[in-house]
Amino acid sequence: MKKKLLAIFLLVSSLIFSEERILLFEEIFLDEKTEMVYAIGEETPYTGVVEDYKFLIKDRVLEGRVIFKNGLMEGTFKLLYPSGKIARIMTYKNGKREGIQKVYYESGIIERETSYKNGLIDGLMKNYYPNGNIRSEMLLKKEVLDGITRTYYKNGKLKVEVSYQNGVKVGVQKGYYQNGKLKIEHPIDKNGLTTGTVKVYYPSGKIMAEESYKNDKLDGIVKIYDESGKIISEEFYKNGNKIK
Repeated sequence: MKKKLLAIFLLVSSLIFSEERILLFEEIFLDEKTEMVYAIGEETPYTGVVEDYKFLIKDRVLEGRVIFKNGLMEGTFKLLYPSGKIARIMTYKNGKREGIQKVYYESGIIERETSYKNGLIDGLMKNYYPNGNIRSEMLLKKEVLDGITRTYYKNGKLKVEVSYQNGVKVGVQKGYYQNGKLKIEHPIDKNGLTTGTVKVYYPSGKIMAEESYKNDKLDGIVKIYDESGKIISEEFYKNGNKIK
């Protein structure tokens, strides 16, 4: 008898919890003070599904089936372009973005992947060209650049490589030609200032220029070379001023 009662209780409970409340966008409203969603005419924050929740993003209205818990977005959902194609895949926890968020071009190609933690960008962010090749990748900690940031040409070749520490550029920054050859080496000190010798190269890989810097100002010798390696100009600077 006890087993039968337990089975009936579990069946009734599952039926109750499976009856998910579903509303349309025009049946709810967002309280701008609390940033919570309510069903119109109700004082308790809404728990359930909004079948056609709308987002205005970059002057376009995106729409999706969004889950709410106590008035806040909860779970993973898709936002669609007016064409019906996937625009974004988003995950929320207690109303804040959590985990990998994805943005798509209307063609279906991924445009951006971003890692979130407790509502803040935290981790790797990748951006892509419409052809699917990577455009840039960067590491952030609580929305502050921290680590190596790389940008790429449309053909997928590395364009620029920059290191950040707590939002400040550090180390030797490098730029590249589309043929993969090194274009520039740019040293940055711990304060984010250009200090050391900046080197610029021809597409052939041969040295074009060497410039000495200290605290973001030319300080020392500046040499310019032709493609054969011959020095064609040599100047001296002190604290940003040319020495005659």
